[in-house]
Amino acid sequence: MKKTRRVDFGMGIGFMALAVFVFMSANQMLKVDKGIGPGDYPKVIAAGLFILGAILSIDSFLRGFPKIEVKFSWKPVARTAVFIAVTIVYVQLMRLLGFIFLTPFYLFFAIYYFGYRKWRTMILVGILVTAGIHLVFREIFLVMLPVFRLF
Repeated sequence: MKKTRRVDFGMGIGFMALAVFVFMSANQMLKVDKGIGPGDYPKVIAAGLFILGAILSIDSFLRGFPKIEVKFSWKPVARTAVFIAVTIVYVQLMRLLGFIFLTPFYLFFAIYYFGYRKWRTMILVGILVTAGIHLVFREIFLVMLPVFRLF
C-alpha cells in the first residue's frame, strides 16, 4: 500500500495538468446561444478531474512518501503512444467521416486493444455506446456532433 503513494501523488499532479489543458482548450470551442455548447461539458469534467487530482495528490503527500525503487519499462509507454496516435487520427477523421460512422470502429479498436476478445459484446458495445452518446449530446444537450456529408 505504501508504494503506491508516490505514484498517486504523480498521477494526481498529472490529472490536474490534464484538467487545466482540457479547460483551456474548451474555452476555445464554439459558443452557442441556446443549450449547452461544445465546450461547457468538457469544462465541468475538467473541473471535477482537477478537484479529484488535487485530493489524490494532497492525500498521498500528507501520508508521506516511501523509499521505493523505480523500474521502468518501455512496453507500457509504447502501448500508450499507439493508443494516443490512434485517438488523434480518430479525432481528425471525425471531421470527414462523422461521429456516428467512425465512433463504433474506434470503440471496437479500444476494447480490442485493451485485451477484451468477445466479438459480439465488442460490436454491441461499440454500436450502443455510440447511439447513447449521440442521443445524450445531440438530442438532450443540443451539442452539434460532426456528421458525414458526401457533398
